[in-house]
Amino acid sequence: MKHQLIKLVCEQSGITEGQADQAVDAVIGYFKTRLPAETNEEIVSLVQGHNDDELE
Repeated sequence: MKHQLIKLVCEQSGITEGQADQAVDAVIGYFKTRLPAETNEEIVSLVQGHNDDELE
């Protein structure tokens, strides 16, 4: 799923894939500092692709 997010950010913002990767990481990092641990774990798991089958 992270790859899909990076692609979406690239397409919608016109930045490079490397920049989009950094942007996605920044958003994930922001959530880590603001959300409860359980929610954060779910987001990280989702972004890392553990639930891709459920989303497609």
